[in-house]
Amino acid sequence: MGAATVSARVLARKRLRVSTILLTSSLAFLAPSAIAPGLPALQEDFSHVENSAFLSPLVLTMPMLFIALASPFAGYAIDRYGRRNLLIASTVLYGLTGVSGLFMGSIVGLLVSRAFLGVFLAGIMTSVTALVGDYFVGEERNRVAGLQGAFMSLGTLTFVVIAGVLAEIHWRVGFTLFAVAFLLLPLMFMSLYEPDRSDTRDVSGLEPPPTLGQWTVIGLICGLAFVTLIFMFMIPSQTAFFLAEIGVEDPTRAGLAIGLFNLSAGIASLGYSRLRTRLSAEAIFALLLAIGGLGYVLTGLSDSFTGTMIAMGVGGFSMGAFLPNINLAIISRTSMAVRGRALGALTTSFFLGQFLSPVWAVPISTASSVGNAFVVSGYLLIVMSVCFLLVVVYQRLR
Repeated sequence: MGAATVSARVLARKRLRVSTILLTSSLAFLAPSAIAPGLPALQEDFSHVENSAFLSPLVLTMPMLFIALASPFAGYAIDRYGRRNLLIASTVLYGLTGVSGLFMGSIVGLLVSRAFLGVFLAGIMTSVTALVGDYFVGEERNRVAGLQGAFMSLGTLTFVVIAGVLAEIHWRVGFTLFAVAFLLLPLMFMSLYEPDRSDTRDVSGLEPPPTLGQWTVIGLICGLAFVTLIFMFMIPSQTAFFLAEIGVEDPTRAGLAIGLFNLSAGIASLGYSRLRTRLSAEAIFALLLAIGGLGYVLTGLSDSFTGTMIAMGVGGFSMGAFLPNINLAIISRTSMAVRGRALGALTTSFFLGQFLSPVWAVPISTASSVGNAFVVSGYLLIVMSVCFLLVVVYQRLR
């Protein structure tokens, strides 16, 4: 009876640990989601400010730049000093800087607070993804990584739909969503522990630190993340403008469209573990990029809210399984001793792509239309899919 009680407590603690990791992962895309539906109203509010047309979109993307800049340092810090304490400190500061957007009276103040928000989110995402690799192995790791992707997507869905409703009150009200970070702190203190990093091998006991060739592969994976996220971030950054272009100017509907994309992504993430047992990582990338490309082309060609919603549902499937697939591509190639740095590089690639997404989309939108920006991006995703398909064919013929 005593042994059974101890076993039940261990299992309960493990479940709490997994839940904490998953809930923390849901913060990943809160930074853009909280204000994306109200972005047109924000831009109008600061229309009297010089260069407001340039500065207003930066309020959305500024965290992405500073996540990209800070992630390598966060990765180094968690490899040297540990994951847990950096995660807790980053979560506290993330909540404080996020909520501060409620009170910033100038667009410059908003930009500064959003920059610090990015620094602290870099610490959160690098730490929590490293813990997935440190705590779990094999099929359990695949399952948790899939659930992590689902919580990122479903968390984004929840936040963006709520933010769309809050934007009807005022675009600033969305900043209250950052207070959710404080609710996670008790769970972190109760359930997380610092992994033993004294062994330079992977926790499976099989893998030494990466060679130069492996670092090259990791670099290519980071390049894939960078390019793909340029396209993926068009959903939160351009959807409201696209809907306005076709005559749908309701922020709530913009929130619903972005939310459906993330609901679709969350559903796809839940099936990732099963998908991974049947297909190689390269084959999964080929499939996901093709689906994403189709979704983007359908979005750009849509002329109604209903058509846009259908297209968002299609495109969301690609994002859902992409995140766990690319995270595990890095985790499986690194030992615990260097995993933080590798994931820091991946996080930099993710968010640098998000930051530069408007640099890609806005010139096409200005020269033509937002719809055409989606169509061109969709075709490029399909080209990337064909490249991975050729890799899969080569691997099978070799």
